[in-house]
Amino acid sequence: MKYINVTIIMMVGLFISLLACTHEHGEDTHSHEDNSLSDIAHAPHGAALEPIAFTIRTNKSELFVEFKPLVLGIESRFAAHFTEMKNFKALGKGDVRVQLKENVKIIAEDKVLKPNSPGIFRLAIIPSQIGTYDLEFLLTTSHFSDTIRITGISVYSNEAEAIAANPPEPEGDEVSFTKEQAWKIDFAIKQVKRESIHEVIHTSGEIKAIKGEEKIVSAKSSGIVFFKTKNLYEGKNVRKGENLFTISSKGLLKSNMEEKYKVANSRVLKAKADFERAENLLKEQIIGLKEYERRKMQYSVAEAEFQTLSSSYNSNGQSVAASMTGFVKKVLVSDGQFVEEGMPLIELTSNKRLLLQAEVSQSHLPILHKIKSANFKAPYQDEVQSIDDYNGKLISYGNVIEQENSFIPVLFELDNLKDLISGSYVELFLLTIPLDNALVISKSALMQDYSLNYVYVQTGGESFEKREVKLGVDDGVNVQITSGLTEGEWVVTEGAYRIKMASMSSTIPAHGHEH
Repeated sequence: MKYINVTIIMMVGLFISLLACTHEHGEDTHSHEDNSLSDIAHAPHGAALEPIAFTIRTNKSELFVEFKPLVLGIESRFAAHFTEMKNFKALGKGDVRVQLKENVKIIAEDKVLKPNSPGIFRLAIIPSQIGTYDLEFLLTTSHFSDTIRITGISVYSNEAEAIAANPPEPEGDEVSFTKEQAWKIDFAIKQVKRESIHEVIHTSGEIKAIKGEEKIVSAKSSGIVFFKTKNLYEGKNVRKGENLFTISSKGLLKSNMEEKYKVANSRVLKAKADFERAENLLKEQIIGLKEYERRKMQYSVAEAEFQTLSSSYNSNGQSVAASMTGFVKKVLVSDGQFVEEGMPLIELTSNKRLLLQAEVSQSHLPILHKIKSANFKAPYQDEVQSIDDYNGKLISYGNVIEQENSFIPVLFELDNLKDLISGSYVELFLLTIPLDNALVISKSALMQDYSLNYVYVQTGGESFEKREVKLGVDDGVNVQITSGLTEGEWVVTEGAYRIKMASMSSTIPAHGHEH
């Protein structure tokens, strides 16, 4: 009997300890004794309720949310991460409502008026009945609204049932990169889609000037430069003599044009009076012819200086006009900028077009007639450009090969705009036959390890998978994927290197999400 009593006492003590541990370490501070006792009685030994995660995107926002499976009468907490799809940054302002719904009937709901921290909205609901429902998040900001619905969300009668229905998923080789990390860097993802991509001829070429006159208009004095029109941009037509800028030196201690104008005006008035007086004195033979000629010369010089100033100066400052009829090639100053006398203000050209000459191997002669467009990259440019951005077009390709040259010239004509420099050599991608229905991604998504090409695929809101890919057609901007990706997947197009660095870290970033 003694041993039986001891055994009973030990079992009761163990049971009390178990209850105390459950109360002390339980995640929810609310009291749900009935449910807790039921769960302990029926949950598998050592099992825990694992969170489930969803990532849903619209054209406006992305929702990443993690929460534990819903259990009747127990509060469920959500950390809803909202990202703006236009810039992939955290949503800084707005309110969010979460609703557990059966068709239009609301089973449970909660609302917060602002994020707890940028991008993160913390919500909680207590399901009042078991069943399968929709979980709906309604986002409202000052510039857009969005509704994101997750279907097929179950509410279980107890935690043991929830654990049995949601076994933990096996760990994979995915890289963890939290939303908080992504929001702090330049980050972007793009969906893999099927679209047209052109077969290309990869070659080199040279930008050449078409014969024409180019002039630089400089400041005639020091001061603050003001644009005469807000529409002064590259490619704008201008006429000779058209006023482009005003340079004002008003208020400046040095090179004050207003002061110079007044001095020149006073000097010419004095010189004129002296000359007119000299004419009368000469008639009366009071002064000689030599003195008369000296005063006449002084008057002519003063008048010429005054005319030079007054021809381009008014009360608002000194006007600067176009020195030729043509096009604006490049504006070299900003509105309101201080300029020194002689400083270049604008570059004008009489020819709006440039030549882009490609040198193509003779082996491509049979398909030259299929060339439609081209992409190019100069050494001083960060990104590949399209000739379409320069209003470019194919004008000819050579049918005759010169003896001293084994390559075939292909000529494009494009606008003489932006930072193109005549005489510079470029890398060229001649676009020929379009390949339809190809799986295409941006080249910016590609990473390389030696000869291996790979991308990072977003498999969840905060998880990424390194995926080897095989490449096909490359047009300089986009590339065809022949294997490794499927349509609809999301790949990282900006920030992939930071994910690579995270994958090399021995520390797994903590989520820090309350569930």
